[in-house]
Amino acid sequence: MTKSEIIELGHIIYDQRDISPAQLDVTSRQINYWVDKAVIPFVEKQQSTSNLSKENESVKSKKESTKTKWIRLNLSQAVWVCIVKELLSFGVSIENLAELARSIWQKPREDKYADSVFKDHIKNNKYRLSEEQIKLLKINLKDELLMEHYFRTIINPFTDMIKSALLRERLPHSILYVRETNNHEFLIAPNDLILSLGSIYLQHPMISLPIVPIISKVLAIDFGNPKKDLPYLANIEKQIRDIVVFKRPKIVEIAFEGNHIKPIIVTEQHKSIEQLAKYILENKIAKGSKLLIDIRSQGNYKLTLIK
Repeated sequence: MTKSEIIELGHIIYDQRDISPAQLDVTSRQINYWVDKAVIPFVEKQQSTSNLSKENESVKSKKESTKTKWIRLNLSQAVWVCIVKELLSFGVSIENLAELARSIWQKPREDKYADSVFKDHIKNNKYRLSEEQIKLLKINLKDELLMEHYFRTIINPFTDMIKSALLRERLPHSILYVRETNNHEFLIAPNDLILSLGSIYLQHPMISLPIVPIISKVLAIDFGNPKKDLPYLANIEKQIRDIVVFKRPKIVEIAFEGNHIKPIIVTEQHKSIEQLAKYILENKIAKGSKLLIDIRSQGNYKLTLIK
């Protein structure tokens, strides 16, 4: 990815709030309750604009003043909402979820995790940032208000794991949760799972949530939006998305030359976009690959990726 694409990816993960809880099958009543209980941090509760300043009301019509200010989520918040839904289905209490949310979102803020990330970029510069970008990082580090109320609220191990999954640098990605102790662990491509875990995770039952299927559910919303460029996709992946999502053929068969990656058949099922998003996240297409498009009868396609 180019530097501009990495910046745009960060914008999608951290800033771009255009995902409605309803698109995640979460009602406004549920999301407001979770916000009230501190299960969803750094999200403003849904409110009527009639609760806003009287100054704003004076320039609005009575009809406008009763409109609702809807909750909108960025990508990382949407993934967290999906995780909350999953853990609730396993019987995890709201109180434990609030404590878990604090350890995932607030504790890294207090520990100044974002500061350590900035310092690492300044020292090692693994993304080959320009002198101007390094200088900007140093300026931001010295701005305590900016760090405390912005960067430390969005940069943490959880959002880093989401970014890693989107970049597909390493697979798989999972979150492990021990209900009895309320401990959690993020696993990113562990070489030896047993050695990676401490005694707590080996002495109690664990809940393991693979992150890719959850992210796929969220990305399916973006995949279906023709206005979204999706910088985390390669050009070939964007071509595949255009065919599957916007041309809407009855059947698309996607295969890799030599079958070194299991082929996929995408049909008109309502989850086809989510299925495609999951496939792309799990199967990183090698640089230099070419796409052969075979248009078959009855509007069917066969897409073959050749390295």
